[in-house]
Amino acid sequence: MIAAKLYRFSIDRLNGRFISGWCFNRLAKSRPVSIVAVADDKVLGRFTNSGYRDDLVEKNLHPSGVCGFDFSFPSDFDPRAHGKFHLCFDSFKKPVATVDCSEIEILQPHLNTPICFMHIPKTAGTSFNSFARACFAGDRFFTHIERLDESDVRRGIKQALYLSGHLPLYELGRLVDLSGYDLISIIREPYAHLHSHLNYVRGVRSGSRFEMHYGFRHNETVKALSDELNGVDFNNLEEVNGLVTGLHDYQCDFFDNIQTRYFLEYRPERVAEKDLRRACENISNFSSVGLTEAYDHFKKKFCHTIGVTSGEQKLQSNKSEYYRLFDLADPEVRAALEPLVEYDLKLYEFVSDRFWQDKL
Repeated sequence: MIAAKLYRFSIDRLNGRFISGWCFNRLAKSRPVSIVAVADDKVLGRFTNSGYRDDLVEKNLHPSGVCGFDFSFPSDFDPRAHGKFHLCFDSFKKPVATVDCSEIEILQPHLNTPICFMHIPKTAGTSFNSFARACFAGDRFFTHIERLDESDVRRGIKQALYLSGHLPLYELGRLVDLSGYDLISIIREPYAHLHSHLNYVRGVRSGSRFEMHYGFRHNETVKALSDELNGVDFNNLEEVNGLVTGLHDYQCDFFDNIQTRYFLEYRPERVAEKDLRRACENISNFSSVGLTEAYDHFKKKFCHTIGVTSGEQKLQSNKSEYYRLFDLADPEVRAALEPLVEYDLKLYEFVSDRFWQDKL
């Protein structure tokens, strides 16, 4: 049986920076596949299909979803210097996929200042990082810097053109001299953001079985919070009110006006009016703060700034398994949850007026 028939695969993205997709052996779906990327006769790298793809499980294409690949090319790879790009699987010398190098997109950003993206969870930031990654060589592109050792961050930023992390402004400032970066971020309609974030944290405990594939483990404190949320009936207003009024200590960092918190250079116990004013003042240091609801406009502005073409993109990266916890339009539910979004709502209005008044 020839290699092309033995394997099922898909190349999701291919450009001069990286290749991503999935593959598996049709006869042994759980067996790891060794992949070799080759340009003409030059081996660019070897990797495996060890990434987790929940979308393939949902579509019943693969039993475990452990079949994804994601590989950054060497920084000196230039498709224009080659004729053909090939992917070879396992011991087969004949490629299962061949692409003319002239068809491989080359994005070459022109930057006056490196970029630091403050990644607020559940705002389409993962999708944006995925898009931005296509524009930068792998050794100059760093995401999830909150997971790196401080020494690794400090070494990396010497050459970085793009930094991103789930870190509020006060923690970013401890790692990076923000005066040397072009600051950008994205925020989301607060009730929708809270709903999505609650969904995400609720799923931490059940999702922990896939942590080895994510390469990241939540600590037990977050898992305990996940357990607590799974005990809340969001159709019961009394229980919802109890959740809102009962938040304390670190729990406030997760759910009390979290988007406003990200724009502060300090950590408040509870967000208040003075903190909102300070967050709005700090936004003046950002060249752009996008809205998830106007994501395409934010992406186009980013592309214009760095001098690359804005392509089509679906907002689906890092999409949590969806549960309808509550009706976002129900006035009683909104009233119960309002303390958790009171200042985020005002922040959203401020950002809308400052950056996107003519886009909504």
